[in-house]
Amino acid sequence: MAPEDNRPFPIQLEVEFLDRLSEPVREGKAKSVSAIIRAALERFDLSSVVVVRPSQLLVSVRLPAAIRAELKKAARSKHTSVGQLVRAAVEAYLPQLESDTAGQLEMPIPHVELPEEVATAAALETKRARPPRPRSTKKKPTRRETRSAAPARKRSPAAKSPSPKKSGRSKRVTR
Repeated sequence: MAPEDNRPFPIQLEVEFLDRLSEPVREGKAKSVSAIIRAALERFDLSSVVVVRPSQLLVSVRLPAAIRAELKKAARSKHTSVGQLVRAAVEAYLPQLESDTAGQLEMPIPHVELPEEVATAAALETKRARPPRPRSTKKKPTRRETRSAAPARKRSPAAKSPSPKKSGRSKRVTR
């Protein structure tokens, strides 16, 4: 590889993993973290990698505006996703649900004192909420059905001829 080919390539790594890579550098066993990564990639057969990702589903949960805002703010400040925070909260709650309240289906909702501005905004939001619209029972036509239902248009001979080019346009030059 020529030195000109070596350009920075951003890779997102977990902090703990990066700390683990830094240990051989501190101990003098490797020149740099980049050198460790380059050497590992040169020796590794990428075609043999089997990536295992747990299947995921998108779940919609009705949450009060205050909790939604708190989740989003915490996710931004901790540089993580809302899903990670929800997973942490649920994983912390599940042992309690499984042991203490095995017969209950729902956990009691604690009363949370909200600042006056948030409570007022939530009350206004509730008042402004529109009633749900009735759902239509008609099936929307597909694109194919719409095209086949429209009568075929006859094109005039003038429409078949190419349109004259506009003189004000500049051509793009590629090199």
